[in-house]
Amino acid sequence: MLEHKGFRWGYVFLTAATYISPDDVHNLMKQAVEMFLNEEYSRDVQGDSFEGQLYTQKKYELLGEIGGQRFDADLETESGRDRTSFLVSEQTQGIGSSISMN
Repeated sequence: MLEHKGFRWGYVFLTAATYISPDDVHNLMKQAVEMFLNEEYSRDVQGDSFEGQLYTQKKYELLGEIGGQRFDADLETESGRDRTSFLVSEQTQGIGSSISMN
């Protein structure tokens, strides 16, 4: 999500239940990135196998040496309630990592 020749780039790390389809997980990650870029705090989300709310308190957390803004999703799935967490780590100007100074 960095700015390089008009592009921003970064990484998304997630923890999700195994009974959410890969397409639904990808959709949730995409929405977390959109929220990050648009500076949104929450949005309702829905997929083929879930519905719920994706939200952030704009807190910065670390996963090893890579950090980013944390997003959580409270979901109602076909298998019951679940929670998914994401770290969105923007790498533009190297702000998301203590290793890579892009």
